Amino acid sequence: MVSRRLPFLICIFFSILTPLLPCAAWSDGMSVPPIFGVALDGYPITGERLEQIQEQMGLCPGVVLFFLQWPPLPNQGEGYFPKESLNAIWNTGAIPCLTWEPMYYRDGQERMVPYQAVLTGDYDPYIDEFASQAALWEKPFMIRFAHEMNIQRYHWGTTGQQYGPESTTIYRKMFRYVVKKFREAGAKNVRWVFCPNAESVPNTTYDPSASWNRIERYYPGDPYVDILGVDGYNWGNSRTKERDGWDSQWNDFTTIFAESFTRLKAIAPEKPLFIFETASVRQGGDRELWIKRAFEAIRDRHIDGLIWFQVHKVQDWRLTAEKDAADIDRIRIHTSFPQQWIKEVTP
Repeated sequence: MVSRRLPFLICIFFSILTPLLPCAAWSDGMSVPPIFGVALDGYPITGERLEQIQEQMGLCPGVVLFFLQWPPLPNQGEGYFPKESLNAIWNTGAIPCLTWEPMYYRDGQERMVPYQAVLTGDYDPYIDEFASQAALWEKPFMIRFAHEMNIQRYHWGTTGQQYGPESTTIYRKMFRYVVKKFREAGAKNVRWVFCPNAESVPNTTYDPSASWNRIERYYPGDPYVDILGVDGYNWGNSRTKERDGWDSQWNDFTTIFAESFTRLKAIAPEKPLFIFETASVRQGGDRELWIKRAFEAIRDRHIDGLIWFQVHKVQDWRLTAEKDAADIDRIRIHTSFPQQWIKEVTP
């Protein structure tokens, strides 16, 4: 019997071998293959959890994205740096990507950290400690700060009622402030990610007053961003207005991402571009074909990476070796080795 630990041992092997390997090319010789990764819920991310994911999928993710919220009190800096998770991910040969959310839960409700508390220095003890620990860790990793800022649910720095035209300015100021603090701490190993949602919510297709809510208006500027990103999902026909408040429909990969790709490339054409969260349901269409066309699209548009939401949350988005063998084979063939790549992204 083949050991269930085989995928994990293979990942360890490639993590040792990766620095010696050149990036592979697509079969057409036109470009470097993208990096494939997974987004995971829960915290911390342990070696045991990663081993389970690798066995479930039958492959080694090149990026592992995880989520961490800020503390409710600004002086609670010590002990929040995710060193255990970063080490566990790096030791498999993958790039860690931290989605760092300036929010916390109180009484079961999401509470955004007020932008005034960030910009006036109230949260400096937390940010400074986090940045110092990041610098000490030394190895490169990505921080996706306050993602999907162009949807009302993530009204970073304000309340939901305050989300509006001023939100773009508030976001830019928060992003720049945090990046500056890390640079003051010498955390040159952090690669900063600007990652909106593929669809702005609200937007002018149904709200003429929402012309302010455009991706480019949130962009903090080239000096503060190393990597561009975008999130988007195919919900198929899994959502209904009667049950969920909205009717979903099957959308192919290009329909979801084409406009955001164009906007992001216009903002900073030379910066790497990743899809940091995506997945497709099975209801309403052919998921295997959806994934096949997704890889064709990212090849044609020279997208640097795609991260799959490997979670059962609202829907079962997960890819498994048992149910998705053809998709797993396609991913295994058409992806490259990541850690050398992240070292060469200039902060």
